[in-house]
Amino acid sequence: MSEHSISSPVLAVLEDMARVVAGVRPEQSALPTPCEGFDVAALQQHLLGWLDLFRVALSDPAGRDRPEPSAYQGPKDPEAAAAEIRHVAGTVRAALENDVESGNVDIPRLGGELPGALVIHNLLAEVLGHGWDLARATGQRWDPDPAICEQALAALKPVLLPEYRGAGMPFGPEIDVSPDASALDRFVAFTGRSPDWAARAQG
Repeated sequence: MSEHSISSPVLAVLEDMARVVAGVRPEQSALPTPCEGFDVAALQQHLLGWLDLFRVALSDPAGRDRPEPSAYQGPKDPEAAAAEIRHVAGTVRAALENDVESGNVDIPRLGGELPGALVIHNLLAEVLGHGWDLARATGQRWDPDPAICEQALAALKPVLLPEYRGAGMPFGPEIDVSPDASALDRFVAFTGRSPDWAARAQG
């Protein structure tokens, strides 16, 4: 096992995501989330669908037979869903050990052939953002290493262009926060979410 894969930030965040998904209670499935238009159940399926796409792409970087994330129907049981995420993490670990970051990965859904390092950064941003969404919506802890948040933000800034923001787009307008805000809050705000978002009271 390579030292690089052991220390990869994306593996730590995937493991934390598995913990959050395992902690979602059935009665929380219809709660709203910071990700506009998604309740907890829909956001979990959205996340699992995209993780499945990344899993397939990282398993076969040169292939073009890729699943459509919106068509994916993942497990609804919390423990089964968490196991699915850990399975994805195993695929990511293997890809990193095979030095996927030094080559290219073909993902037509994201525009075609991309540098492997960029794909890993995209995966990190996807899990970091949606991990915060699910944790905030279900009242769970989400406290990734600030250095990971800084890395994800630095990688996202050059590629999250203004045309990807706004109505009908994947990201909302950037939210203004203090320069002294935490790394996680600055990352969340850059993706168009308010760091102050709070779930409604849960009975």
